[in-house]
Amino acid sequence: MKRNICIDIDGTMTSPYFFIPYLNKLTGKNLGIEDYTSIDWNDTYGPEHSQMYKDFDHIHTDIYWENKLVEGAREVVNDLYDRGDRVYIVTARSSAIANVTNAWIDRQGINYTDIFSISGNGGKVAMAEKLACDCFIEDDPSNAINLDKAGYKVILMDATYNRNIEGDNITRVSSWEEVRELLL
Repeated sequence: MKRNICIDIDGTMTSPYFFIPYLNKLTGKNLGIEDYTSIDWNDTYGPEHSQMYKDFDHIHTDIYWENKLVEGAREVVNDLYDRGDRVYIVTARSSAIANVTNAWIDRQGINYTDIFSISGNGGKVAMAEKLACDCFIEDDPSNAINLDKAGYKVILMDATYNRNIEGDNITRVSSWEEVRELLL
């Protein structure tokens, strides 16, 4: 039976800690993984940099080209697609840089049905509904909670900023091999 699988990019297919060195450089801070306890950069780096966060996708677009897939992501996503599942990439990245996001995904050799750049996290439940999502692979705590409350199955990629998240429809994993075991 074909399923509709929605997958986030940053922190899910890529390392949840990829942005730390860049944000440290931009903010003059020296935070490590253990300090990254909130996905909200205002909490982690301080509200004095709030304009940088708002403009990040537009001004620092080049950083996205340097991001790498985490181990197993390509293989599991492609196996899902190859078995006939519809694979939807649903990212909070700005729609203004959708061309960069789409080209980056293509360069990674990821097979997918469609990509949606929704310019923020507020629309993930609406996208899950629109796409008749059977499972959403995500790292963002608020997205996981909202998807769970809306009745969607969530596979939550473990990160320091989402360790306190639980829900009836949430299954925590620490690798794409665990995703494979759940979905393939």
